[in-house]
Amino acid sequence: MLWTSSVLFRQNIEQHKHNVHEMVVCLTGCVNIQINDEQYSLSSGHSIFIPAQYAHSIHIIKQAETILLFACIDPPSFDTLSTPTNRLFLNTLSTGKFLINNEFQSTDNSTKKMLAVAEELVNSPNSSSPLHASLKEALYLRLLFTHMSGAGYEESTSELATLRMNKAQNWIHDNYALDITLEIVANQVNISRSHFARQFRQHTGFSVIEYLLKVRCDAAANLLASSSTDITEVAFATGFSNLSHFYRHFKRRYGITPRAFRQMIKHQGNTLTAKSA
Repeated sequence: MLWTSSVLFRQNIEQHKHNVHEMVVCLTGCVNIQINDEQYSLSSGHSIFIPAQYAHSIHIIKQAETILLFACIDPPSFDTLSTPTNRLFLNTLSTGKFLINNEFQSTDNSTKKMLAVAEELVNSPNSSSPLHASLKEALYLRLLFTHMSGAGYEESTSELATLRMNKAQNWIHDNYALDITLEIVANQVNISRSHFARQFRQHTGFSVIEYLLKVRCDAAANLLASSSTDITEVAFATGFSNLSHFYRHFKRRYGITPRAFRQMIKHQGNTLTAKSA
């Protein structure tokens, strides 16, 4: 459930934590907010997102009137707001990244946008009707995205994309023997299939399936070179569903069949042994 309230802040709130995600927007005045031993200063138009179970405290740092907007939502309700388009953004917030949008990142324009959206949320009807609830959720999402924009999310998109693609590659290397699809890998990094497919090709130069086949062939080559395991067993152990499929892709990558590859490696080993002797 989403709950919002603007509060004239008169008294410090000592360290505590709770089971809801808490968005705080400073409408007027100035406060210090401490999260897990890190302290942040907020003035008018600045915001902070505090994930559930993050210990935090709020202290007034000036005597001027301070009004804060609190927007709180429990994690299950927060998750229902997720779509293929916004899933990455919401997951980024809920895992503690881009907590703060303050004077070090934001501009006058971004603080004005934040205040405008916050004002709409403050003035939205306090009603339980489905229509009003949907309108409030839409405003809440606008508040979150305005916060992330002011916190420098777009400047960090390239870095985040690299981290996501590295995570996807590592997952493929750890799970290549499974029955893997584009959708399964995309779900590991919480983005849509189409968005993931484009980013993965840009990052690696391969489609997901091409990369998976490369990893499987390399794993098979390693088994062929280091063991006497039957070739059919090697194929199944590295994720290939049938032998003809395995032979075709292995030859495409290495230029020779799996059997010929094993014989070549064995011959090279014998040659090296003979020379050493």
